[in-house]
Amino acid sequence: MPRRALVPALAVSLLLAACSSHPDLATRETALSKSAPYPTLAPLAPLLAAADAPSRAKPAETRLTARAAGLRARAAALRAGR
Repeated sequence: MPRRALVPALAVSLLLAACSSHPDLATRETALSKSAPYPTLAPLAPLLAAADAPSRAKPAETRLTARAAGLRARAAALRAGR
C-alpha cells in the first residue's frame, strides 16, 4: 500500500472507531458484586506512619551495596593487574 493511501485509510478507521458504541458497564454488574460489602476506609495517618517505618529490605540493601562495592574494587584490581 503506498504511503499516500495510508493516511486516509488511518483517518477513516479512526472515524469509524469513534462512532462505535461502548458497552454499558453498569449492566454487567453481577449479583455477587451487588451483594458485596463496601470496602472499609482506613485513616491516612497510620498508613503514612507504616510507610515511613523501617522495612525488612534495608538489611538486604546494605548487604547488596557492600557486595557491589567489593565487586567494583575487585574489578578495578583486576584491570590494574593487566
